[in-house]
Amino acid sequence: MTSPEQAQISSTESVESDTQELLNEGSAPEKTTFRTFNGVFRPTVLTILGVMMYLREGWLVGNAGLLGAILVILCCFFITGTTALSISSITTNIRVGSGGVFSIISQSLGLEVGGSVGIPLYLAQGLSTALYIRGIIEIWHFMFPTHPELAVTLVLISAILVLSYFSSKLAFRVQSFVMLGLVLALGSIILGVRVHEVNMQPNLWGSFSEGSFSTLFAVFFPAATGIMVGSSMSGDLKNPRKSIPIGTLSAWGTSLFVYLALAVWYAIMGSPEQLRNTEQVFSVEHSFFGPLVLIGVVSSCFSAALSSMVAAPRVLNALSKFQIVPGHRFFSVEHKGEPRNATLFTASMVLIVLLIADLNAIAKVLTMFFLLIYFMINLVLCIEQRLKLISFRPLFHISPWVPILGTLSSFLAILVINPITGLLAISFILAIYVYLDHKQLKTPWETVHSGIMGNIANWAAKKVFLSGQPSQKRTWKPDLLIPVERSTQLEGFFKPAFSLTYPQGSIQIAGFVNPEEPEETDHIKGLVRDFQAENLFSTSCTVESQDFIGGLRTCISVMKGSFFKPNTVFTSIDNRSQEELQAIVDMAKENQLGVIFLAYHPESRLGRERQINLWIRDQSPNWQIGLKLANLDYAFLLTYQLKKNWNAQIRALCLVHDPNHLEQARRFISKLFTYARMPRDIEMLVKAGDFNSFLEQTPRADLNVFGLAENVDKASMERLVKKTRSSCLFVLDSGNESALA
Repeated sequence: MTSPEQAQISSTESVESDTQELLNEGSAPEKTTFRTFNGVFRPTVLTILGVMMYLREGWLVGNAGLLGAILVILCCFFITGTTALSISSITTNIRVGSGGVFSIISQSLGLEVGGSVGIPLYLAQGLSTALYIRGIIEIWHFMFPTHPELAVTLVLISAILVLSYFSSKLAFRVQSFVMLGLVLALGSIILGVRVHEVNMQPNLWGSFSEGSFSTLFAVFFPAATGIMVGSSMSGDLKNPRKSIPIGTLSAWGTSLFVYLALAVWYAIMGSPEQLRNTEQVFSVEHSFFGPLVLIGVVSSCFSAALSSMVAAPRVLNALSKFQIVPGHRFFSVEHKGEPRNATLFTASMVLIVLLIADLNAIAKVLTMFFLLIYFMINLVLCIEQRLKLISFRPLFHISPWVPILGTLSSFLAILVINPITGLLAISFILAIYVYLDHKQLKTPWETVHSGIMGNIANWAAKKVFLSGQPSQKRTWKPDLLIPVERSTQLEGFFKPAFSLTYPQGSIQIAGFVNPEEPEETDHIKGLVRDFQAENLFSTSCTVESQDFIGGLRTCISVMKGSFFKPNTVFTSIDNRSQEELQAIVDMAKENQLGVIFLAYHPESRLGRERQINLWIRDQSPNWQIGLKLANLDYAFLLTYQLKKNWNAQIRALCLVHDPNHLEQARRFISKLFTYARMPRDIEMLVKAGDFNSFLEQTPRADLNVFGLAENVDKASMERLVKKTRSSCLFVLDSGNESALA
């Protein structure tokens, strides 16, 4: 390193332009039109506060009593709440594409699993449209008993189809008026206590005369299932990573409060017999102003049906783009961003369902589909959390118990409602998976499939002392090859090597020992056992070689053919010549390995392990971010790893040559941290000027992380140790890691 750019020298200046659009959160700019309130909160809350609130919550209270109804509501919202939290956590770790939950599961477990859940998701959201339209029909029949049901059904289907077919923007604008109608209707219902008789001693536990607890749960569960409407619009959101968690959880909390409040209202306003009578709309008859409630009921159900009709075709469209469903060429066609062919097909399916099924029957089928979908969503997060891969860095953290409880409660609900129906539904999903697996779909992104198998292999390797795991961008982890000539060298590497790899990385020691000193081999094996005692996978081998570089070349050549192979050469610059260090870099480049050179400060060593300086080189004139950064990926990942294991603070430093680029540099680093899901408490220091002056002004840290040039300059590295007054890591990318994966 011989210039001011030595703080972060690039091994390559190229940025992969074909991955740039992946950073746009999975959608084209012209489609990212909806923000949190319009795109997630409003359609979600209007879907949840729909037909069931008006037509079946009173019936639920009449059968179960106030406490029984509250218990059913809490059970429903517990399952959807854990799922909403799981969705929120997952979406902050990936760039969500179109298709919502299908995109989430596919990016984690592959297209086969994503498709086997995505098809039921599409059917469930299509059936949701039928459910809400059926609710409008019941209300309409109450208001106009002489109107033909078929005519009403066709008019409603036509109106919803026209709005969703031509423009999702138009469909969502309608919801502004619906939101006002919902608020006025709820106000009229609550004010009904002023004009109707109130019973302050309500029936607390019902007779369950029209069904057991499981039956009531099965019928009422769709009341809480609108939580995925917002996530299904992921391809049309401005910032899905931000909007989906905030909008979904806000809508869930608001809806739970409204349902619990209305359960109390129903209990004190009517007798169980009155509430169980589904021929009358109790909320209309006992409100302050009935017509206002009727308008609210119809508009709310219409909006929920419209939201589902907008969301379902987008799921079908996303499935078709990956050739998952028959007729994928037809359904994948879009016109001005609208999946019109998929919308027409969905409307046809909804019409058929409306002609053959009533409200309760549709609700029971919906319940089973949604429970299976929620089971899979929570299971995906359980797997991601359990693997502890370094690529899993969600910005929204939740307890591991949340997806565990969500998975168990969803599965338990399936067994309680109807084990046979649940078994048939699971068989349906498995059949889809077998069909998709037979098609041998090509997943265009990294998934945790390999991570799952790698974890199993990693566990087995600890038992039989196999060597490391193959690295991929999505499942990448640091697997270090540490060449040593003496056991004392390895002792000096113990703490930093452990901090760089724990918990999922590995360490492989190559000992170049003198045959006349067999005790050195024993000492190295003893240190390896110490790594293993700390639950870190580590192995060792000894090579009888007096030539350090020749022995290292032999080790790398042999390990290239192993199942688990190292991805990084780690060593110290002490007692290594300029030529040896250059040879290590050249070998690493030839074999696509990363390089980490440790330069200890002779006095401070690693200090208190509390502060890390991460140096980011001047990117001028091209301040662009791609999925593959310019010799920044490894430095980012290792800095994050050290922060986790040290509980340290990170300070990002960047020196630019041109003062006019200061603002560009700050924006670049800020955006880079966002995309890389780095901690939010990182301090950023960006200045223009002379590199040596900047070094002297820089706050001291326990460790400085620099980029490493392909042309090694040992003297420059030693000067940096002296000027920073701390130990330094010099890192060179292998090309196989990605901080943005």
